[in-house]
Amino acid sequence: MPEPGLITSKVRTYMESLSPAARAMLVRSLRASGGADLPSEIILAAVEGLELAEETHVAPPPSSAEPWSHRLERALFAPLDPFLTDDDLPAPLTGRLARRHIAARWAGIRRDLAPEVWERALAADPLDADADAAPIARKLRREIVLALVERLRAVGADPKARQKLAGHLGGELVFRSLADAAYVLQNEAGFANLFGQLPTAVTAFDVVEPSRVVDVVRTSIDQVLLSADWIAAALLARTANPVVLVHLACRLAGTPDPRLIAAGRYAPLVDAVVSRVEHLAALSTHRGSDPVSRDRFLADLRAYHELVRNFELALPVESVATWFRRLGAACTAMSTAVSRQLEAAPGLVRRALRVDAHDGWAGRFDEATFADAEFAVRVTLEARLAVDSLAVNEAALRARKQVESTLELVTGRLMNDLKSPTVRDRDMLTAAVDGAIRLSGLVFGEDYAGMLRKSRDLTLQKPTRATA
Repeated sequence: MPEPGLITSKVRTYMESLSPAARAMLVRSLRASGGADLPSEIILAAVEGLELAEETHVAPPPSSAEPWSHRLERALFAPLDPFLTDDDLPAPLTGRLARRHIAARWAGIRRDLAPEVWERALAADPLDADADAAPIARKLRREIVLALVERLRAVGADPKARQKLAGHLGGELVFRSLADAAYVLQNEAGFANLFGQLPTAVTAFDVVEPSRVVDVVRTSIDQVLLSADWIAAALLARTANPVVLVHLACRLAGTPDPRLIAAGRYAPLVDAVVSRVEHLAALSTHRGSDPVSRDRFLADLRAYHELVRNFELALPVESVATWFRRLGAACTAMSTAVSRQLEAAPGLVRRALRVDAHDGWAGRFDEATFADAEFAVRVTLEARLAVDSLAVNEAALRARKQVESTLELVTGRLMNDLKSPTVRDRDMLTAAVDGAIRLSGLVFGEDYAGMLRKSRDLTLQKPTRATA
């Protein structure tokens, strides 16, 4: 008879795979029937534990106290770790697996594709909180991947079956993510061998001269130990500078001529870098609506500029139509996203710091509008630094001048209103002045902002007479 702890773990795992609505319906059914027997008590306890964790947002326990099912799942997908990303991928990209896609499909895999295999792995629980799950996970991985690959191959030859499965999974992007995950898991040993021979951080110094990295990559590609585009993806996972792959392609091909590289077996290394440029540009169209995505937008813009600039220095690709066209399309996409913020910046500054000249402060200081304005101003400043890689030179220059003149005018007016002895709402006006000072610090520098703060502080120390 299975141990009680194993039964509870299996029940909890199954309950996690159900939707909240399905769990609620099950609970109502059990309670309506009395729910006094042991199986019902175990199910109800598992559901109540899940609901309590969700309501209180309890952090997961330390790894040594995690349930066996959680440790097993984490060990199962360990080979995917170098390629996982928390980004929502706008398009398939070899070597970038959306973590949420894998997590969303796992419940279906263990339920529909290999339920018996998963149950056997659960039953192998050593009942030791410190036991390593890796050995059992490796055996589980082999069996699950075999079933998964067979399913993908079966639908791969039938477009209608593929379309149906993709729709069932949640779209072509999720299907591609699952297929890529299957490739990595199927070639676990090959990737482990490759990563084992690469430095933790691959730099330009590792490829400018004949080196072990050059030899390892040459052997891997020439002997087709792994797909060349996945070898490139593995290199990208180990470097902070994607242009390293361009230098490596030149070294391996023995030429800096882009046409010869494009026609050879090392072209996938350059393809991977072009894809990374496209990826950064595509992400920009989905970012900017909240504080986190705004920070990422600015980071992506900087990364895009640095990557494009270094790429062009390393390998001018005007003579390779495919690469040149793809980079041009990425430039257009990124420039369009930046232009939207450039055009909006002056108006957003005016609205964020709006003042009624006849009646004092008009309304409350809107933090949301100010956040929009601050983001647009930051993009304006970043765009001026990235004009070489964007098609926004004139727009960036015009937006910068308009923001400067608008900010000077509005800030001066706000400071004068703050000095008035008949301020209607001093707190709101002070908030607007503080916002103007923050923007001035971005646009004109902290020395200028510091002068404004001193003027504001002196004004606030003076007594005022509010209007009736």
